[in-house]
Amino acid sequence: MLDLVLVLAFVAYSVSAGLRARRLASRDLGEFFLAGRTLRGWQAGASMAATQFAADTPLLVTGLVAAGGLSRLWLLWIYGLSFLLLAYVFAGPWRRARVLTDAELVELRYGGRGALALRACKALYYGGVLNGAALAMVVVGAVRFTEVFMPWHAWLPEAWFSPVLSSVRAFGGEFVAIGGAAPDVAGADALLSLVMLLGFTALYSLTGGLRAVVATDVLQLAIMLVGTALYAGAVLAAVGGPEQITAALVAGHGEAQAHQWLSLWPGDEAGPALLVVLVLPWLFQASADGTGYLAQRCMACTDEAEARRAGLVFAWLQIAVRSVPWVITALGLLVLLPRGPARSTSPRASRRSCKASTCCCPRARAA
Repeated sequence: MLDLVLVLAFVAYSVSAGLRARRLASRDLGEFFLAGRTLRGWQAGASMAATQFAADTPLLVTGLVAAGGLSRLWLLWIYGLSFLLLAYVFAGPWRRARVLTDAELVELRYGGRGALALRACKALYYGGVLNGAALAMVVVGAVRFTEVFMPWHAWLPEAWFSPVLSSVRAFGGEFVAIGGAAPDVAGADALLSLVMLLGFTALYSLTGGLRAVVATDVLQLAIMLVGTALYAGAVLAAVGGPEQITAALVAGHGEAQAHQWLSLWPGDEAGPALLVVLVLPWLFQASADGTGYLAQRCMACTDEAEARRAGLVFAWLQIAVRSVPWVITALGLLVLLPRGPARSTSPRASRRSCKASTCCCPRARAA
């Protein structure tokens, strides 16, 4: 019941934020896309951090830690350099340019017919191809969550669910679910969840513009940070405290494996590869100059100082604040849910995990 109350409260807040900002957002494009250039630095920075706080990112962090230890997180942390570059170098010029979009800056910077063609290519590539790929990955992550928390086939009457199920079967929308549901049922659940989520997001973003988006972003970030902190606290309590994590990892997996998981720096053999990771990705990524929604938040600030402050707040939240509960949770889960087949001791589970025709396990052959 508490979960339902929180979700409904957030939905009500988001819709009301869009409706409240509707009058201002409808004045002109500057009001809609840049909130009338009235954002404070902390609001813009929190909005940037919330935009990159996708539902699938904690899963990525946990997987990286489980696969190679804390040192693998440099794949993410190194982008803090580009965030600082945004704060100290690019945020001020983005605000000073007084453009509506980063694509518009291309034409302002270069001029001529070639600049117009470059602007069009940039808009199509970044707005279509890259954003489409990013949205696809986010949708996949969202579906994996909603199939567990939104079982529409169990909630809706059969008369309501059957037409959706028939549509999924007709258009081939089945997919393999992690929760054990049939592929067509899982596809119908996913379709209903995505329509609801995308429709809800479009409602407040299209009516209120960037003002409504930032208002919901700030609240979402607060909820996500508090939620992950509480989850990390629950994991620590289950493990027995932070000092027990190291001891449990050593006892369960050996000192060498525990050292690999807990070390912030990879071994000497990873030297050249680490240099590639540290030098190349953050500088040569597509948004190294803070383009896209990062530039939009900077351009929406009241002045250049607030734009720079937005970049600093974003870097601090993105790299430092959100990483702490994720790291605690990932390490604690390695203790509570140890990797490998030794997790299952049930004969029935063991029989399910291997096939007698291909497995050399004596229990499987006997089954």
